[in-house]
Amino acid sequence: MSQRELVSYFKQATMEMQLEYERIRARSMEDPGTAGDEGEENWASLLRKWLPGDLQIATKGRVLCGDGEATDQVDIVALSPRYPHGMLTKKMHLASEVMAIFECKSTLKAQHIEKTIESASRAKEAIYSAHGKEVTYGLVAHSHSWKSGKLEVVDAISDMLAEGDRAHVGHPNNSLDFLCIADLGSWVLRTESDEDVYGPGVVSYYSGPSFTGFDGESVDTSPTGRMIAYTLRRLSHSDRRYRGLAGYFGMAGLEGIGSFKTSNLRTWKNFESKRRHVDLFY
Repeated sequence: MSQRELVSYFKQATMEMQLEYERIRARSMEDPGTAGDEGEENWASLLRKWLPGDLQIATKGRVLCGDGEATDQVDIVALSPRYPHGMLTKKMHLASEVMAIFECKSTLKAQHIEKTIESASRAKEAIYSAHGKEVTYGLVAHSHSWKSGKLEVVDAISDMLAEGDRAHVGHPNNSLDFLCIADLGSWVLRTESDEDVYGPGVVSYYSGPSFTGFDGESVDTSPTGRMIAYTLRRLSHSDRRYRGLAGYFGMAGLEGIGSFKTSNLRTWKNFESKRRHVDLFY
């Protein structure tokens, strides 16, 4: 499979999501509940197609920690291959086997970003406290509610992510890992430590969509492709079985070229969480 073929598959997947969005939106006024469920199933279907085949994708429910604490309701979870089949239809997902969590929106609005950042931070802290494990947590949407031009919307969302992180996240590992808007672009979390560049401490920021490459040429990176490639890289950090696939997708260039504003860099020197370990993702 060539790089061009893999990229084209994700462009096709993105187009399918856009078509589904138009269909769902046409019915959303008369039955918003069903429209929301259909949107979640669109994303669940995409994840089943493109994440490793041994992961089990389930919709709706809460994540239950071994100490009895449960998260807010979540839309989609990716469960480990070890997950008991007898629990797959239950709506309390066992935290020890949750690999990734996805919140889904048909039309993304500003309040969805802040609310999901807050939910992600609480859930990740609870799961780590009970089980000593990190999980990937992302927000996905078919489209968005902003009417400005593409560059203005990207800039505004980048600021919202940075502001929400500062307001609700007390440890770098508890940040929302990514935001994917199928018809616009994807933002992925970067966490770096380089004293020569940033000074002491750890720096985090969201690498947002870029529409030009290093040579000034136009870059056409699939938002869904970037999200899947990044999710695979996060999964491979905790499970070495996924490293080969994550490396392949990375070599194919699916993560694309990101961009960020220096004003949105966040420097971490003191953590509210008891844990000190920080996952570094460049």
